[in-house]
Amino acid sequence: MASDAGNYRCIASNTAGIATSAVATLTVNAPPVIGTDPQSLTRNVGETARFIISATGTAPLNYQWQKNGANIGSANSTIYTINPVATGDTGNYRCLAGNMAGTATSAVAVLTVNAVTPPNPRLPPPRA
Repeated sequence: MASDAGNYRCIASNTAGIATSAVATLTVNAPPVIGTDPQSLTRNVGETARFIISATGTAPLNYQWQKNGANIGSANSTIYTINPVATGDTGNYRCLAGNMAGTATSAVAVLTVNAVTPPNPRLPPPRA
């Protein structure tokens, strides 16, 4: 438990006297806990998608974003940005936060990418 952290020493005594050990410091490492999960997004092709998480735990924390369960190269911070999005970016995104005490996995956020239909050149322009 985190409340167990602190400085400790041992005092031993008998009829011959008292002996005191050197101070030993106990550090308790807290595993990561996801504080804010990424939110699902719907974007049009060409727009920006940004996923954000927050996590707590003993530093340093490291992060790894995943798409459909596979690691995304160089996606190692609390924010993952796709700019611009394409239809192939549609999928399930989550982030793993880790440290020396363990790993926490965020909830899945779904990215839906809508294809943008180009204007039909045969139609008259809209009236103002």
